Amino acid sequence: MFTTYDVFDDLLNFRNAVDRFFDELSTYGRKYDMPYVNLYEKGDHIAIKALLAGVKPEDVEIHLVENSLVLEGEKKADYVERPYIRKERHFGKFKKSIRLPYRVDPSKVQATMKNGVLIIKLEKSEEAKPRRIEIK
Repeated sequence: MFTTYDVFDDLLNFRNAVDRFFDELSTYGRKYDMPYVNLYEKGDHIAIKALLAGVKPEDVEIHLVENSLVLEGEKKADYVERPYIRKERHFGKFKKSIRLPYRVDPSKVQATMKNGVLIIKLEKSEEAKPRRIEIK
């Protein structure tokens, strides 16, 4: 049987390979995306847990913008007098935006930090809560 050859298939395959190469290259050397977060939803509430080991609460700012939560801060170096023999921990400023699945009530946001874990509790806003519609 005969098969058809399409040069455009080869071009698309080549383009995909180049795209993968540059995607992997852009993440090379970037070992972390600070802070790591977990997002939980239960009923009308959302809980966000962010791993911020070595960061003081006064070095973190939390902003609620539209339906996103922005964590911004700095993990300050703790050993600056002498050079490291080995360095695997990262220091510096960070900023992370977390898109929320719905609007939350800004007056009911609570944030606590314990043992390097930031816990943010949010509640669904009244307009985001489902409403029963009566059929007439």
